[in-house]
Amino acid sequence: MELQKHATAKGGGVSFFTNLHYNLPMHIRPATLKDAQAFHEIHTKAVRTTCKDYYTDEQISAWLSGRTPEGYDGIAKGEMFTALEADRVIGFGHAIPGEVVAIYVDPDFHGKGVGSLLLDHALKIASSGHKKVKVISTLNAEGFYKKHGFTKVKEDVVVRNGVEIGGVEMERGV
Repeated sequence: MELQKHATAKGGGVSFFTNLHYNLPMHIRPATLKDAQAFHEIHTKAVRTTCKDYYTDEQISAWLSGRTPEGYDGIAKGEMFTALEADRVIGFGHAIPGEVVAIYVDPDFHGKGVGSLLLDHALKIASSGHKKVKVISTLNAEGFYKKHGFTKVKEDVVVRNGVEIGGVEMERGV
């Protein structure tokens, strides 16, 4: 992915990029509570479309059951950030020191560098004070993280609504 960085706002909160391959102007900014509905819609759409070949219908239903826009607690904690094309939310990320918690991209924008841009931003946060960064990847995203230098540590399972959902714990040096 070839990005041309235009500017970073004071304090590093907002970065502006143009994906030169797709001529897609996008930027990252801290998430606000107004983003929660868009995050919920992107999260749901991404899980339903990109995970369907890796997880059963029962797992996907359990994964999404009970999720609401109010459930993105990382927004209020200042841990989440938003990828935008103009004013349209096209993805989001969540990172804390030592861990990339989540990266989700609207499936309409897959393959256009949005995930890489979000991951780059997440790694800046996650690497703060840490020599290694971990992520619990979905099965379908394992290749994405491998492409960005992560290696598999072990299989992982979370239980949501009484259903086991497989994942992969991965890490990389910073």
